[in-house]
Amino acid sequence: MKGNMTIDRELIKQAVKQVLSDRPFLLLSILVAGIAFIYSITIALNIHPSDVTVYSRYTAFGEAHFYKNHWQYLLNFVAFAPIVAFAHIALMVKLHSIERRQTALLVGWLGVITLIIAFVYTMAVIGLGQAA
Repeated sequence: MKGNMTIDRELIKQAVKQVLSDRPFLLLSILVAGIAFIYSITIALNIHPSDVTVYSRYTAFGEAHFYKNHWQYLLNFVAFAPIVAFAHIALMVKLHSIERRQTALLVGWLGVITLIIAFVYTMAVIGLGQAA
């Protein structure tokens, strides 16, 4: 059991060394993490308690149903960005470690695009609650 842990630690150390030696890759990883941080802080500061309910969609393999939920459900948007950033960066590091650098860079840019689109969408949803 102990032998497997040292192998995992060595693999992690090797992957970190590869990432740190590739400056464009490292900067893209920092960009993804930075956008996720700014997204989370901005959304957290724009959510305000109110009596306005938020529509949420529920589908059960067919018809879509809309329910009204409390404003606290908007806090899920704050957790979305770090999850997306972690998943994209982890996938980038894995792809880079198996010598798929171009694919890893593509995943990084797709993460940036995903976070930007999510930010626009989230601000629109939050704006619905503030307009009422």
